[in-house]
Amino acid sequence: MRILIDGQTLRTPEINRGIGVYFKKTVEGILASDLTNDFFIIGTPPDELTHFSPWFRQQLHCVAPDAHEFTKASDERSNQAYSDLINETISREQIDIYWSPNPLMLNVFLPANGNSGCCFAATIFDLIPAAMENHFRKHWPSQTLRQYKERLRLLERDYDLFLHISQYTQSDVRRMLRVDGKRHVVTPLAADEFFRPYPFPKIPVERDYILYPGGFDPRKNMDRALQAFAAMKRKYSGEPGVAETDLVIVCHKEAASESEMLKRASRLGIADHLRLTGFVSNAELVALYQKARCLFFPSLYEGFGLPVLEGLACGLPVAASNCSSIPEVAGSLACYFDPLDVESMSGALYAAFNAPVDFESRRRRYDYAKQFSWQRTALATLQAFSDSNHAPRPAPVAATASL
Repeated sequence: MRILIDGQTLRTPEINRGIGVYFKKTVEGILASDLTNDFFIIGTPPDELTHFSPWFRQQLHCVAPDAHEFTKASDERSNQAYSDLINETISREQIDIYWSPNPLMLNVFLPANGNSGCCFAATIFDLIPAAMENHFRKHWPSQTLRQYKERLRLLERDYDLFLHISQYTQSDVRRMLRVDGKRHVVTPLAADEFFRPYPFPKIPVERDYILYPGGFDPRKNMDRALQAFAAMKRKYSGEPGVAETDLVIVCHKEAASESEMLKRASRLGIADHLRLTGFVSNAELVALYQKARCLFFPSLYEGFGLPVLEGLACGLPVAASNCSSIPEVAGSLACYFDPLDVESMSGALYAAFNAPVDFESRRRRYDYAKQFSWQRTALATLQAFSDSNHAPRPAPVAATASL
């Protein structure tokens, strides 16, 4: 096979978190596992390949090195020029598979398929703006929402293979888009190897804390999280450690949102037990996981819910929402709750707070988390490419405008 990888992700702010980590780990895993196929990369200048080690860079043929110039502008003319270049490259290099690892982020171009002989593949992380359209209609400019919907229609029409990061994402895509005739493969994410339990008995901290990798996005359920934490402290204030326990929220700080949150915390009587970290490095994040009493993850919607897996990899007890992809990720190792029910949330949080954290318990969570690995993600992706390359192409479908 001759596989063309779209490298625009290397030039985005997400390169060191989330989508960027998935991209780098999956590409490296594919290259390390396959020495028979040819791999090309486009949409990024050669100097951006320094995100990969020298050996991996040697395995990638950088084609159209000036293609990234098109991506400096976000107008429709540049998008069309980039799309034309992709299809010209596919024809010239006789590409079998084109892969867009980041098709729904609006800071990259999504090319149309002008080559009927080439399989177009895309990785889908979630359909959050479509699933929560009422919210995004209020907070996104109308043009931005229109562009997002156009991408969904393009995926419906021109893409043949969909790589989903969870079964839940796959079910959402099948339910919301007209893609039943296409190929679908689940390629789950993984926690990096540096997420692991502290190797000795619990690290001493000044005060116990519950870790909440949250955010001010409504789907992160911040208001109910604060209410549930306050309810747990009220209900179990006589229990050892509960009264002095803090809630540590790891998220990017926004001045207006932070101010409003602190006001709500004050009204709930928990302002003195609330800490916001702002942005943290990977090393700081691992330390926060390792020192925490438990992980609290009350999200309303996740394409995967990677913090849950990271927490388990660090040996943490987890209290998590019972919706979207989260039970798929945490399995039987989380204390689940209804994220719309504060009483349910506080009860599960208290259960996780008191869950065992002895060596064997932490090891069991770590071993479970390591069942998810980037190598498995890479191998599943490579197998999907191979299977799709030998499968007949489905007939094109008319895109729906119902979203």
